[in-house]
Amino acid sequence: MAQKIYGIDFGTDTIKIYKKGQGIILIEKNVVSTVGKERRPVAIGEEAYEMFEKVPPSINVSFPLSHGVVSKIDDMIALWNFMGAKISRSKRMKGFQFYIAVPADITEVEKFAYSRIISESESKPKKVCLIDKPIADAYGLGLDVEKANGILIVNIGADTTEISVLSCGGIVVSKLLPYGGKYFDDQIKSYIRKQYNFVIGLKTAEHIKKELVTAFPMQGELEVMGRDVVKGLPGKQLIKATEIFPLVNDVFYEIAISIKTMLERTPHEISHEIVHNGVYLTGGSSWINGLDQLIANETFLKVNTTKNAQKTVVTGLGYLAEHPKLAAGYAVEIK
Repeated sequence: MAQKIYGIDFGTDTIKIYKKGQGIILIEKNVVSTVGKERRPVAIGEEAYEMFEKVPPSINVSFPLSHGVVSKIDDMIALWNFMGAKISRSKRMKGFQFYIAVPADITEVEKFAYSRIISESESKPKKVCLIDKPIADAYGLGLDVEKANGILIVNIGADTTEISVLSCGGIVVSKLLPYGGKYFDDQIKSYIRKQYNFVIGLKTAEHIKKELVTAFPMQGELEVMGRDVVKGLPGKQLIKATEIFPLVNDVFYEIAISIKTMLERTPHEISHEIVHNGVYLTGGSSWINGLDQLIANETFLKVNTTKNAQKTVVTGLGYLAEHPKLAAGYAVEIK
């Protein structure tokens, strides 16, 4: 009988699931809405995200992953119970093996929390295994991880940026930076509040980010809806790209500096290969206009991008799911 395997990328913003033999079967918001002291779930996924910033104080809407770690384990278990029922069409998920992608640069205790999401849920897993995210990322990019002598991957996600060097099937060094797409959203929201006495939600800040954030100065403007603090009434505010650029520019250079620092810590034989192959840029926030060029300018390296940057990790988990003998060399079983 064919092995029953799921690959799961529990991202801060979205959860991505791969099922062996079927491909990517689910991409949904990683959000939970709860009520009461017992935090009883009332909405999960896309439905919960639609409630974000619209609900009364009695309902709490949360992103149960924060900066690469599980911050609300009960909410994550509830979310997985919902997702598990959705992908299995309410049938009991018994006897499956799970590959879960985890950041390489977190503690063993923090990694173990990811396995608890499955092992303490309504699923009855045969086996729960953790795979370092940079390994899955590399396979998702179609790289030959086993033979490559030097791979540098920069994964810019919603909450974090993970910079990793791989060689001969293993991770040489990895660093997790506390910057991602949500950091930009927070900076934009805070600036508009201070500069204009104008309050916007995080969804509006995210819209501004998508329209106006670039790695190099540009012209552009966007009119947004919000609330005038002085008048206490809804209103409109015009935001210019030249205002937003200084809020996020330092982070781009911080990422570039961290890449250079990582190369300095890398053995010469490996860094020589990286110079030849260049940097691989992935993650859901790597789309920012001009970011690849800025990194190339600062590091003097070629920067490789992909159209499916948000899916590379789950695609890599899928590749390993289809090749379980290969996956055995990377998967750490949690009992």
